Amino acid sequence: MIGADPRSEMLFEMGQCAYRLGKVFGAEAERAETHERRMEFFHLFDRCFFAARMSVALELRLRREARAEGRAQAHERETGEHEAADPIERDAPETERFIETEADRERDREPVSLPMLLATLNGVAADASALPGPEPAALPSLRELLARVKAEPAPPGRPSPGGALRARLAGSATTPAFALASPPHPSGRRGALSLRRATGPPR
Repeated sequence: MIGADPRSEMLFEMGQCAYRLGKVFGAEAERAETHERRMEFFHLFDRCFFAARMSVALELRLRREARAEGRAQAHERETGEHEAADPIERDAPETERFIETEADRERDREPVSLPMLLATLNGVAADASALPGPEPAALPSLRELLARVKAEPAPPGRPSPGGALRARLAGSATTPAFALASPPHPSGRRGALSLRRATGPPR
């Protein structure tokens, strides 16, 4: 497992389910005999790998923030007594500049949030359940994982000044997952997202 933090484990499991389902839908898209069927499977494939990328991005955010918090706390311990004795204006610590730089970079990337991840995975689960034929092996696991995330309460405790992301991840996990609607798709299927094209099977 990637990390001891239960939120990281949750994101890892979501990403693994999305990845396995994406591979199944990609293979089905290649085998489809009609264009309509091929596009149906391709959209599921695309959304699965979008969810997989989001889970990785959120997990990396948690890791970066944990490191930044550790550095900030160490900086405060080292300079606290000195600043109390000699209060002067100082430059922002390196951790603050690091967080600001990362935030600027993420504005240029795909939108990423836990509610969006849950909405995408719930849409995939709903649309995949409506397909004829046997279910993919990873689909029941995804349903169980989403139900567990929905039922888990947010951990108690006041978030630290640098822990905004952790608070959002924990708090968003208690939001009713199926109430998180995603933008409408031109095909009319609920839950599809307008995404940049991922590498996938040919049309």
